[in-house]
Amino acid sequence: MDDAKGGMKNIKDLRAGETVTGYFVVRKIEIKTKWDGSPYLLLSLGDSTGRISSTVWNEVKKLYDSIRVGDVVKVMGRVVTYKDSLQLSLERIRKASESEKIDKRNFVKRGSLDIEELWRNLIKKVESIKEPNLKGLLNRVFKNSELVNRFKEAPGGKLWHHAYLGGLLEHTMAVVEVCETMVRLYPDVDRDVLIAGALLHDIGKIDEYGYDDGFIDYTDEGRLWGHISMGAQMIRSTIDEMEKEEGFPVELKKHIIHLILSHQGELEHGSPVVPATLEAIILYYSDEMDSKANALKHVIERDIEPGRRWSQYIRLMDRFIYLGDREDLSDES
Repeated sequence: MDDAKGGMKNIKDLRAGETVTGYFVVRKIEIKTKWDGSPYLLLSLGDSTGRISSTVWNEVKKLYDSIRVGDVVKVMGRVVTYKDSLQLSLERIRKASESEKIDKRNFVKRGSLDIEELWRNLIKKVESIKEPNLKGLLNRVFKNSELVNRFKEAPGGKLWHHAYLGGLLEHTMAVVEVCETMVRLYPDVDRDVLIAGALLHDIGKIDEYGYDDGFIDYTDEGRLWGHISMGAQMIRSTIDEMEKEEGFPVELKKHIIHLILSHQGELEHGSPVVPATLEAIILYYSDEMDSKANALKHVIERDIEPGRRWSQYIRLMDRFIYLGDREDLSDES
């Protein structure tokens, strides 16, 4: 396979008709049955730029028994179009050897923003909090070195929004900035409570997602409990410690935990409770705005191409997204 024709390419750069040789991580593998009853292998392969459905027609059982989800494989195949989507029809596939020293984290997408600059901005927001109990809570959370390292690298989602390393921090700071705008528009809002809630609302995502297999997926705890309940428990435990050591106002505790529990807005969206304070309503819509905008940004980046006016159908939003003609937008005549 190593002398096969075809260059190493990222998934986002693949085009129909190309012959491709490259390394990818296995995201999914299963045996399917053709119309004539014979088996074939269906895989989902991924790299840091995306994922692609792939098929293998020979030695199906042998390959299925030797390859696992999370394995890095080297493949050779042809890019074909199937049901309006690109697919790899694989001629050869093998598991990468240890001697090839493939780092699985290189297959996980990373955000483009400067993580350290985002982190400095987060610390500035913590320092701007005037209420001493809230500042103490935030310092306990964001000065925990083990937690800090995980927070900086954690993704903000699996596939939908901020689904890349550093995405949690990027999303958190965007939500904070939207909340700051609302504070200026509504001076009666408790700014310290709202900003503290914005900084903490997705803290449970550091435990909800894992990415050691070369792609972002739910941890067992994340699938069983969800980031909202895990985040609320983490912050409640921290406040309980503060209550024992130095005290913590009961009303403030109610507000902060409520912000975390209600930030997805609706019961059917995963929130155990709906927003019941002005600060919680603002946090919900700020979170919703940034998550939707980020998701649509990546849909447009994925689907935009010359002559294409509409995106693929977006199931989570039950709509297509209008791409238009970028030349029309820049035409001053």
